Amino acid sequence: MSEEQDKFEKRKQEAQKRKKKLQKMQNSKIKPRTKHALAIAGGSLAAIVLVVALIFANAGFTRRMVTAVEVGDKKVSAAEYSYYYIQQAISTYNTYTQMFGSSYAPFDTGKSLDKQAYSDTQSWADYLSANALSAVRGIKTLVSAAEAEGFTMSEEGTASVEQTMQTLKTYADSSGMTLNRYLSEVYGLGMNEDLMRQTQMEYQLALEYEEALRDRPEYTEEELEDYYQNTVHDSYTYVDLRYYEFAQEEAGDDSEGKTLEEAKAEAEDFISDINSATDYARKIKVLLKAEAQADEDEEDEDEEITDNTERVGVSVSSLKNVDEKLAEWAFAEGRAEGDVEVVENEDGTGYYAVYMVKSAYRNDYNTVNMRQIYVEVEDTSDEEEMAEAKTRAEELLSQWQDGEATEESFAALADEESDLSVEGGLYEQMAKGEGEITDWLFDESRQAGDAAVLESSGGYHVVYYIGQGDPYWMVQVESAKRSADYSDTYAKLEEQYPVTEHSLGMWLRSEPFR
Repeated sequence: MSEEQDKFEKRKQEAQKRKKKLQKMQNSKIKPRTKHALAIAGGSLAAIVLVVALIFANAGFTRRMVTAVEVGDKKVSAAEYSYYYIQQAISTYNTYTQMFGSSYAPFDTGKSLDKQAYSDTQSWADYLSANALSAVRGIKTLVSAAEAEGFTMSEEGTASVEQTMQTLKTYADSSGMTLNRYLSEVYGLGMNEDLMRQTQMEYQLALEYEEALRDRPEYTEEELEDYYQNTVHDSYTYVDLRYYEFAQEEAGDDSEGKTLEEAKAEAEDFISDINSATDYARKIKVLLKAEAQADEDEEDEDEEITDNTERVGVSVSSLKNVDEKLAEWAFAEGRAEGDVEVVENEDGTGYYAVYMVKSAYRNDYNTVNMRQIYVEVEDTSDEEEMAEAKTRAEELLSQWQDGEATEESFAALADEESDLSVEGGLYEQMAKGEGEITDWLFDESRQAGDAAVLESSGGYHVVYYIGQGDPYWMVQVESAKRSADYSDTYAKLEEQYPVTEHSLGMWLRSEPFR
């Protein structure tokens, strides 16, 4: 320590001694009763400060003013972050209850989400907060990139936002509230019309910019072939086959069990006289019937037996998830239609009796392009309603045929009359499915300009056939490549717009269902 530093420390210590002495002298002049009164006053003042702080924290303007998250140079207020958090909660709750029923609600809406476990390491609040943060980051990142590029939202997008705002206004009116009050009640303190419009505008801009980024790359057929062969081969290469597992079983009170050797012998016996898929279907039906009759719980001998051994369009990846050795056999080089074999399972606990119906292939057939006018039926079991829909569809077809009967006139009619919002009723690169519409579209005799009224599970369709599209394998691979390329592009954007969390703003997050 230098001489100057030593002097400084001594002066500092002397000053602290004088300060303590002065405080002691001042306290000695205060009477005990006065000290007590000051203590009470101090406590009251602290209480007042606390109340004021709570009021300030629970004010809407505070939630809009305090920052919860920053993405690049964009600040997300506690009110805006609350919106995303509450949206995640509402969406998750509705998804669970709609899919599985109210008895399978993911969490109790009457209790704090902080107190309800999502997993061993996360509460539901933690989980939903992480999802909300991811959503905020995605939208703000895309909006920032769009603005930097000069990308602007479409007129249709702007109209969509205004429609959303009008819908919210309708909800508010039906609830007997102002729009601001309604938004605050549903989406948290601080949410109001201006902030809601901003969130919807940014969401729409992000949506359109993401679509633009996905659509920008142009790929040659050679590039798609290379991507298929070297990157996504296992996802888009398929087989059609039948297989049934004969597994060893432990002996029980009422059964002798089955050894691994016995399981193999059963599988070998099963395939011994199988020469076709029809043979396999016949034999498996007999086997399943016998097993059902042997089951003590099976009382109805005439009950229809379900054969689940037929697998159509099974990819390499999917079959590997079933059994690695089964997939290895099915996709082995040289595998051919009609091959039949006993294949040991990967666990060494049993054997598959396998028949190859169609060896490795990809979807080489051409997709189709079409337009349609959909006449929806709410209750398809109502014969009268179905008849009315069919009559309406036939009238629309006649109306088109009596006019110019061109693709353009069909598109115009679809915009006027269809129960679908797809512009011009246009559907491109459609793959094969099941039902009357697929059968008609993929009929080998189909010609451009053909039109018909066709039935589906939801009503009737006036269908116009445009022509063939790209091979379906190419559509699949292009979609996969676009997704992968977009992921790379987005990852680079994330690096440009880092995320910063602010604990106070995150703490001021509103809770859902309150």
